[in-house]
Amino acid sequence: MTKIGYLGHPGSYSHQAAAQLRPDAEHVNLPSFDELVAACEAGDVDEAVLPLENSESGRIPDVHRLVVSMELFIVGEMLLDVSHCLVTCGPAVEAEIHSIFSHPQGFLQSSKFLKDRFPDAQRRTRSDTATAVREVVAGGDRHLAAIGSEFAAKHYGGTVLHRGISNREDNITRFVVVARETRFEDSDDMSSMIIQVSHKPGSLVQALAVFGQHGVNITKLETYMISERTELPTFYLDVGCGGQAEKLIAAMRDIEPHISYSKFLGSYRADSRRTGRNGFLKP
Repeated sequence: MTKIGYLGHPGSYSHQAAAQLRPDAEHVNLPSFDELVAACEAGDVDEAVLPLENSESGRIPDVHRLVVSMELFIVGEMLLDVSHCLVTCGPAVEAEIHSIFSHPQGFLQSSKFLKDRFPDAQRRTRSDTATAVREVVAGGDRHLAAIGSEFAAKHYGGTVLHRGISNREDNITRFVVVARETRFEDSDDMSSMIIQVSHKPGSLVQALAVFGQHGVNITKLETYMISERTELPTFYLDVGCGGQAEKLIAAMRDIEPHISYSKFLGSYRADSRRTGRNGFLKP
């Protein structure tokens, strides 16, 4: 049976994504992104699910950092609705809740609800939303609540006090599936890569112009902070065509004089829910 790894405890949004992407696989939880990537690189799991970015809070920094050096390829993506709920261990009185548990992203993505309804409640950070829900439900204290998914509430037997508490109704996290080998399918309509350019005026413009000359549409461009792994200006790109498209092959050939380094991250089919309205452009 295929094994697919995900971050955190059962009931996390990553677990939900893994279950929906690979319902027939064995789902293996790991405690950190570093260990998740390492497990996939070592073959302990066949694939791993990584949350790459969120429509409300942007890129997931820990994953963004790992993408530069991981020896894995993106083979699929999924846009998952992040519909946060306020979860308690049982029926509770809202005015008596004094502490709320969640992951930092959970607090950030539900900040308007918290400001309006629980301005004085203590925020207690946990490693993921599922851990927060599990701890609150197991503790049995109705003065405590957690921000997490209905998926987690059902998994741990909690009570949903409020649904849909996210700042945005279209709060979406983009998950990618990574594996040790890249895959190419005729249906692929998106590819991802890393490029580095010289630290000279016009270097990035000249490199990006090559994509336009070959009719390759760039759907995402993000910069990396300079570090020991990115000593030159480094950028993550999504482009709107599969890895075997002739126009992308020609573009990568002609871009070579304008870049110092490139890394192909994978070719895959874009999620059909992509739209400019939710922040994820179509290919």
